Amino acid sequence: MARALRILFITVFIGYVLSLASVYFSYIEPYLFPLRLIQGSAREINERIIIGPYPHLSDIEKLVKVNGVEVVISLLNPSLPFEESLLRKEKEILSKMGIRFYNVPFSFISLNSKENERAVEKVRRILSRERGKKVYIHCYLGRHRVGFLVEKLLRK
Repeated sequence: MARALRILFITVFIGYVLSLASVYFSYIEPYLFPLRLIQGSAREINERIIIGPYPHLSDIEKLVKVNGVEVVISLLNPSLPFEESLLRKEKEILSKMGIRFYNVPFSFISLNSKENERAVEKVRRILSRERGKKVYIHCYLGRHRVGFLVEKLLRK
């Protein structure tokens, strides 16, 4: 009986620790090693749109001061625990800086999905609404989702 209780206690404890880790998953931020090695870099695709990876606070400050960014569009998906944590943090920082923030979740598993096609249209509407403003669009590593979005935006 004591052994069964010990196993139950250990199982509950491990489950608790794992659930905490999934809620506070931001320790796997893309600008930290080793993800920094495969992370894309911020680059202009035209005079008003810059694309790239999830920005660290210093990256946001540079984008605002050097590039004049006034709007940030994040393609992170809040249904993923680590991306939800990053979104929450980013939204708080941008709000304090007075930067307009939009979250348009993209799936990175199936880029050519109908959901992503609808998300592309939503980004188009945001860009139209924010006409004349410098915009930074990012995903987690600044490669796949933003690359897909740029391909779709430049086609039309």
